[in-house]
Amino acid sequence: MIRKKHSINKDNKNFSIEVEIIILKEGKYFVAYCPALELSSYGKSQSKALSAFEENLGIFLEETLKKQTLEKVLLGLGWILQQKPKANYQPPRYDINAMNKLFKSNYRSITNETLSLPIPA
Repeated sequence: MIRKKHSINKDNKNFSIEVEIIILKEGKYFVAYCPALELSSYGKSQSKALSAFEENLGIFLEETLKKQTLEKVLLGLGWILQQKPKANYQPPRYDINAMNKLFKSNYRSITNETLSLPIPA
């Protein structure tokens, strides 16, 4: 069963995101894929795929925060922003059964990746 665990937190100085990563095996490589951000990476081992994913996630966040487009990108990916009583981003909903069928033969594990960055001035 593929579960969704995501959180986005923002304060005056920092922005942090926690997203769920699906690890797949594709031939000789492992793929780290985050459906909520449509972001992926790969490596010759699970740890290398996750390390590459963390780097890609960092670049994604740095660039969207710098350009002040993160909210626009998230909304474009199907995220929902609830502004009251407190800002809360909700990830897009996925058909769990379809995801399980899609990844059934290549699925290896699910993990969470958390990254925190300072908000650019």
